[in-house]
Amino acid sequence: MKKIISILVISGLIFSTTQVFGQQLTVGIPPKEDLKVTIEQNGTAHVVHQVKGDKLQPVQVEAITGNMTNFSVTDKDGNSVQYSTLSRSPMTVLILPTDRNMTYIKYDLPNIVAYKNGVWEWNYFEPSDTTFTDFYFPKGVDMIWTYDTPVYLGEQGLRQHGNGFTLHYVINEPVTNQNVQWQGKSFDVGIRTVSGLGSYVFDQSQKTYAFDINTPKSFITVIMPEKLLWGPYDVAINGNKTLHKSYYKNGTHVWIGFRPDSAGTVQITGTTTVPEFPFFVPLAIALSAVVLLRFTNRLSFH
Repeated sequence: MKKIISILVISGLIFSTTQVFGQQLTVGIPPKEDLKVTIEQNGTAHVVHQVKGDKLQPVQVEAITGNMTNFSVTDKDGNSVQYSTLSRSPMTVLILPTDRNMTYIKYDLPNIVAYKNGVWEWNYFEPSDTTFTDFYFPKGVDMIWTYDTPVYLGEQGLRQHGNGFTLHYVINEPVTNQNVQWQGKSFDVGIRTVSGLGSYVFDQSQKTYAFDINTPKSFITVIMPEKLLWGPYDVAINGNKTLHKSYYKNGTHVWIGFRPDSAGTVQITGTTTVPEFPFFVPLAIALSAVVLLRFTNRLSFH
């Protein structure tokens, strides 16, 4: 089973109630459940509520909002079990008192994740009776964006806490490598985005790396070699600073994520940069100074 990266999302309070004759409809107790969402390549979500049973009281389980298909309520062996539903939105399942340890509510949400300009997007609202949701993403997704903040997944899933979030991701996101040559050394800067890119400019004296983008509101990740430009970093679009996050390191490169509001020139400013001279020059100068000092101390001048 894949590991889970956990995030907490607090976007405000979201209330979901249904009233019958002016009173809130509450029939059973809240569930003790694990909620798992597996997203396919085409944007369809397979949902499983794994609900702990109660011997004395019915358990009321709220489903994820969306158009459902392939709905079932079963035991662990896949056998159908008795249940009821409540007329409310989102749909709520009522599991009758039972000796079963677990009940499984399964359904699909076809095309719940929308594809827009190369990016998949889902404005996910977590059921109000759920503590967390475990997400599993299609092959080719190693990072996601939530409220314009990047989260690196690698090959892991995501555990979301809170009342929901806006989710964006790209499957097999294209990476453009821009090669910087400096003092005989070669550095590859990777840029992940579906936006078109212009040429780059590396300014060693200003400790900056700049390039052009042609699509506003694009999700951008710059994979910066730390030997070329060290952080912490500032990021600006057309001279105006923009929010960014250094969210992953692999020992040689740092991932810098941001989503600028406009097209134009992106400039990343570091704190230190690749030396103007080859790395061995300062060391050679220092060793020469030590040798010269020792030699002069042995001489006697009259």
